[in-house]
Amino acid sequence: METWLTHWEPDNAEFWEATGKRIAWRTLFITTVGLTFSFATWFMMSAIVVRIPQIGFKFDTMQLFWLAAMPGLAGGTLRIINMFLIPIYGTRHVITFTTILKLIPCIGIGLAVTNPNTPFWAFMVLAFTAGFGGGDFSSYMPSTRFFFPKNMQGTALGVQAGIGNFGVSLAQFITPWIIGIAALGASQTLTIGETTKTVWLQNAAFWYAPFLVIGGMIAWNFLRSVPIKASFKEQLDIFKLKHTWFCTITYIMTFGSFSGLAASFPLLIKSLYGSFDGAPDPLTYAFLGPWSVPSRGRCLVPSRTNSAARS
Repeated sequence: METWLTHWEPDNAEFWEATGKRIAWRTLFITTVGLTFSFATWFMMSAIVVRIPQIGFKFDTMQLFWLAAMPGLAGGTLRIINMFLIPIYGTRHVITFTTILKLIPCIGIGLAVTNPNTPFWAFMVLAFTAGFGGGDFSSYMPSTRFFFPKNMQGTALGVQAGIGNFGVSLAQFITPWIIGIAALGASQTLTIGETTKTVWLQNAAFWYAPFLVIGGMIAWNFLRSVPIKASFKEQLDIFKLKHTWFCTITYIMTFGSFSGLAASFPLLIKSLYGSFDGAPDPLTYAFLGPWSVPSRGRCLVPSRTNSAARS
């Protein structure tokens, strides 16, 4: 099966109606579901880190906040790398392999929480790998853009970013109840005040694995790549545009504050109110913040790519 489309003219109305529309909307659907799981795996540590001390790990408050922050730091850094991948490797390869790559933090963190002797540095490394889910955001969005005509690109990006952001809430909403389901591996005793119960904290990471495998298989079999020509050197020109830096500053103030608070919010609730009588479970309400912010404005910076067919 061919990876690269041999001809792509989404702004040609006849081509769009006959061929382009079907491929573009299929791509948007697959990549949007994939992006939702990217965000969910990116933020799963923010929910898991609240439970780690309650099952016996002796990490102090500063260490716990570092574990919550590391995926965000990694995701922001890895986005710089991901932004160059689509023109070089294409949508099919990039989406498939970034989806499968997220199995590393999901399986790794799941195994780590089952072993009470897992050191802090190992959790930090795994928290960094959770940043894969944040980094590949800058592969998904540009990829989607090239499949749509110019007058529909904003709609497509809005749909993808808006739905994809629900992955943050998904991680924080699913964790409290899924860890109560018996699973493979040893159980842990969760202690909250004078209350104890049996949990399987590994579920909070393991449950993504089958969806990631299925998502990777679907991406490989149903996605194609728009023939874009842009070398690594050509793409570096974006750093010379003042609009790149203006949008970067704005993005830090908007999405940066959103993602930072979303990641630290459960642990913040626990740290500030956890010692009070009748204090709420931090994950009971933490998902509401990111759930209520499903979409944000985008800065679209011109690119020096061209969608001429590859020879």
